[in-house]
Amino acid sequence: MTTMNNVLSIDIGSTRTHLAAVDVDTLSSACRIGFDNTDFNARFLPSIKNIISGCQHIAKVNITSCVKILAVKAKDLCGSFDDVNIIRHHDNLPISVNYENPQTLGTDRLCNALACASMFNGQNCIIIDSGTAITIDYLRGGKTFEGGAILPGCATQARALHRQTDALPSVNLRGIDDDTVSIPATSTEKCINAGILLGTAGAVERCICEYLRINGSKGNNDTVIAATGGGWEIIRPLVNINHHTIKTIPDLTLIGAALYI
Repeated sequence: MTTMNNVLSIDIGSTRTHLAAVDVDTLSSACRIGFDNTDFNARFLPSIKNIISGCQHIAKVNITSCVKILAVKAKDLCGSFDDVNIIRHHDNLPISVNYENPQTLGTDRLCNALACASMFNGQNCIIIDSGTAITIDYLRGGKTFEGGAILPGCATQARALHRQTDALPSVNLRGIDDDTVSIPATSTEKCINAGILLGTAGAVERCICEYLRINGSKGNNDTVIAATGGGWEIIRPLVNINHHTIKTIPDLTLIGAALYI
């Protein structure tokens, strides 16, 4: 990546932070680094130095964050760069936002829409982002963000069951095989796994089908389904939509952050 159109994208989620150098011409990323937010103070600046060593032509820094205090800290720590932006909604974005209060829209969702608008020019997009929360959003015609749906992520559901009950154990939702997601399940751990994973996959499928139904009723079935987020791989094998392929794009949010102007 030697172009001068590289942007250092920083995505601070509820539990993890990701950074990468993004080439806005090719919509590709390099030198991606991720770490838990609990390690932010120790890992943030060394991560930037590692990215710069592998990609020296950084034009600016764009930060998307759902943790305000970390966004401000990140901006302060990036003081050596001339152009540092905390992403927010404004009226001059390349897409319009049909939302009751656009200032309350999570900027990760805004970045996902910006990325899809550039990647799939003019197409309707259903955008799944699976993390601490799962969002299933809709971008109409590559131009208008229409909002979407939010539900708890799989790990969030598992923690809530454990913390808010006396009898239900903590479970690890990773490394799932066919036996642990089949029903009827025969142990408490497997029941939790099956309920969360099948239930979440079913909820995602239902939301997708609603979007596709709306599209069909308007005579437009030209729809791309894109998915991202650290929790997506857990439910991906369980989400089945007839005649549609879901495109997995791990760096979707980082790419969208780089496109922010």
